[in-house]
Amino acid sequence: MLDLTDGRGADVIYDPVGGEVFAQSLRCIAPEGRIIPMGFAGGDVPQIPANILLVKNITAIGLYWGHYMGWGRQPRTAADIARLHAAMAQMFQWYGDGKLHPVTHAELDLAEVAAGMDIVAARQVIGKVVLTP
Repeated sequence: MLDLTDGRGADVIYDPVGGEVFAQSLRCIAPEGRIIPMGFAGGDVPQIPANILLVKNITAIGLYWGHYMGWGRQPRTAADIARLHAAMAQMFQWYGDGKLHPVTHAELDLAEVAAGMDIVAARQVIGKVVLTP
């Protein structure tokens, strides 16, 4: 990541993996950056050293998507649904305005799902693998 940003680091890092990937993300986050742990697909729940938060002046933002979906508590409230819809509308607006630039590693036909999983499992993906019908 440092090579891609001329040594500055990433302003925002979304991490659904955890473990060593999270540790690497902490090393390459820009000063005043934001890191968003959102899952632990790698199996290890990361620990965030407070000194890194302080020295780099970064913010860690936890995000449990299930909260907005009503998982772990029932029922989902009208306020949850309204916040979710507003957030999604804002995200699509930013995308439409050209403010978001998602990286697509590969776009594959749905019949190529096995090949898509192979490149994900081999950790060859930068961005998303998109399956289309």
